[in-house]
Amino acid sequence: MAVSFTFKNNLKKKNNHSTELRIVLIGGRFNDLLRGKSSAGNFILGQNVFDTSRRTAQSEARQQEVFSRRVTVVDTPGWWWRGPREATPKLDQIEIQNSVHLCPPGPHVFLLVIPVDSHLSQDVKSSLNEHLELFNADVFSHTIVLFTAVNPCSDETVESKIRRSPTLQWILQQCGNRKHFLNLSNREDRDQVKKLFEKIETLIAINGFRHCSVDRRQGEALRKEMRDLTERASKRFDQVQKQRNNRSYRLKVGYNFCD
Repeated sequence: MAVSFTFKNNLKKKNNHSTELRIVLIGGRFNDLLRGKSSAGNFILGQNVFDTSRRTAQSEARQQEVFSRRVTVVDTPGWWWRGPREATPKLDQIEIQNSVHLCPPGPHVFLLVIPVDSHLSQDVKSSLNEHLELFNADVFSHTIVLFTAVNPCSDETVESKIRRSPTLQWILQQCGNRKHFLNLSNREDRDQVKKLFEKIETLIAINGFRHCSVDRRQGEALRKEMRDLTERASKRFDQVQKQRNNRSYRLKVGYNFCD
């Protein structure tokens, strides 16, 4: 079931900028967790609110006041960049879908997180399209590509990387060439976040000051589907454990009989 939502004009403004921002982080999975979505979320909020020691298994929302705004960031499970949607566990797909329901009444922007030193092949195109179809909406028109790095890196390095990568060029074209770079190694440089917010504000204005309005009933249906999947997985685990215990018992009895 794809998440269906519309874009509504319901953005409160104060001093020419919104009093709150609702952001959903999306993107593929990387082995280096320090460059991914969770780290980017921590950087944006200025606090270590997302766990970067493990892979994100559930969509999680965290909120902080940043530059006099109430900012909500939703972290989501990643998918394998080169894999089709069918290769992504069903529970992960549901968690990705559910992300837009964790920042009611809906997100203002999606940030597609891509580490600068990642190597993306042509397979990424179909994988990205298939996974964004989970939202059943024109997500690209509300997306900014967020490049990240944990080592010192210049804007020119990012631009050079883009020039050498047809895949990155294609992704940027889908997103209206909107991009931003966060140097995660410099947590004290909050101007990076301020400039990101300015780009988000510009995008919101271009889209008619609209946010993604989600259907609450779909959110309830997704949560029910998650509970059902979790219960079935738990039952299968219990059955496997019971079979293993029975096998161990039979082996033990057999050894004792031989003695």
